Amino acid sequence: MLRRKHPHPTDSIDMLRSKELRRFTDVHTADGQRLGVTLRFIHRPIEDVNVEQKLYRSFLIVQSLPHAGPVYVPTLFIDAYDPTANRLTLSVDMDTVMNEVWNREPDFVARGQGVAEELPA
Repeated sequence: MLRRKHPHPTDSIDMLRSKELRRFTDVHTADGQRLGVTLRFIHRPIEDVNVEQKLYRSFLIVQSLPHAGPVYVPTLFIDAYDPTANRLTLSVDMDTVMNEVWNREPDFVARGQGVAEELPA
């Protein structure tokens, strides 16, 4: 079951920006497994957002070794970021990441409708 801990859909991404999330930060699932490293954000056009249909607004693209490529994590499922440890933790476990097939490129990205936001190095 997907659960997010943040009361508003922009809280996760605002928190990451305020703490200056960096490229190549280690990403771990809620059950402690390493998913990969951060690359960039990608944003869906606001008019196409529908959380009930899993059409999330923003994704963090993670380069993942276990998935042999990028994983598109909806920012709603980011729990915490510790800049000192350079570690980001998701609010879901690895099974959820696998079951949600976040290793597939979202349709809006494939159609070239996403807006990329690069992370600082």
